[in-house]
Amino acid sequence: MFGNGVKLTKIFGIELWIDYSWLIVFILVMWSLASGYFPHEYPGLGKTTYWIMGAVSAILLFVCVLLHELSHSYVAQKSGIAVPKITLFIFGGVAQISEEPRSAKTEFNIAIAGPICSFMLAVIFWILAKSDFASDDKRLFAVFNYLAFINIALVVFNMIPGFPLDGGRILRAYLWNRWQDVKKATYIVSQIGSRFGIALMLLGLVSIFFGNLIGGIWFIFIGLFLNQAASSGYQMTILRDVLSGAKVKNIMTSNVISVPESLSLNDLVQNYFYHYLFVSFPVVSDGGQLVGMISIKQVKDLPKDSWHEKKVGDIMVKAPEIPVLSPDDEALSALNLLMRNELGRIPIVDTGKLVGIITRRDIMTFLMIKSDLGV
Repeated sequence: MFGNGVKLTKIFGIELWIDYSWLIVFILVMWSLASGYFPHEYPGLGKTTYWIMGAVSAILLFVCVLLHELSHSYVAQKSGIAVPKITLFIFGGVAQISEEPRSAKTEFNIAIAGPICSFMLAVIFWILAKSDFASDDKRLFAVFNYLAFINIALVVFNMIPGFPLDGGRILRAYLWNRWQDVKKATYIVSQIGSRFGIALMLLGLVSIFFGNLIGGIWFIFIGLFLNQAASSGYQMTILRDVLSGAKVKNIMTSNVISVPESLSLNDLVQNYFYHYLFVSFPVVSDGGQLVGMISIKQVKDLPKDSWHEKKVGDIMVKAPEIPVLSPDDEALSALNLLMRNELGRIPIVDTGKLVGIITRRDIMTFLMIKSDLGV
């Protein structure tokens, strides 16, 4: 979904990132406010003033989106669910929640936190717009009034009862609690979310036909995103259900190709990367203990003329910094770890010794076999 981005800071232990695609919508919002909305609604303030108002409003809008996502994340963490990252991107913001809620009540609490936050922000900005110092300054009134309106709009949009919007998650929590069947509940709200996405795409086409090119394209993109997110949300629920109960030891690859610390980078490239066609390898000691991981990324960052001199142990990621799993861990934990950290391979360690490795391909092969066997 996302490309590259920039890490801003950490709040509550959560990394805050801005995806480069966010700059597109930031510029669009600032431009539309400065050249259209503010001059039309509040004439006579001057071109420079409108651009300053547009920039300030766009920044505060995305602060509001960030606070919305932080509220979801805070409640998730209080419920025992890790949230390593929040990313602002072209369609708003998304909290990377490490696992699905284990109960309908938890799902409801996490989902409702965002709209409550946005509603409170709308009230705060409305009060500021009505305050004495804003009533004496048209510029402040305009910015506060816009932010009050846009936060209410965010509440209304997010409360649409289709997955993956907050309203869809709230509806799923209700249906999950009523039917005690998360798959059925997810299927219903995913269908609503998918149909809503299709309706937005059709609305976009109609808008383009009547001359609203930018608005129409925007509706199409949002609709496409919601349609895909709704479908993938249901598929992920099915995937988690199929993996439920399976252990890492049932899926992992046991015969692991590993490398020693003393291996030169040139030998690593020639005899391992080119030969086995893996992008990373675990590094083990003579006794089979996992001591690190080495990947193409670490090697390519070095000049080629140093590959003969440098050893694997010089540049590897050391064991304490590597996420690992035990053979008796749940396969679902492996999937969550792979997705949460955007990893390709996770070492499987038993009492410090490397006993296997698990990849996304291993999990997908396991799922394909179960599907083929009709299980």
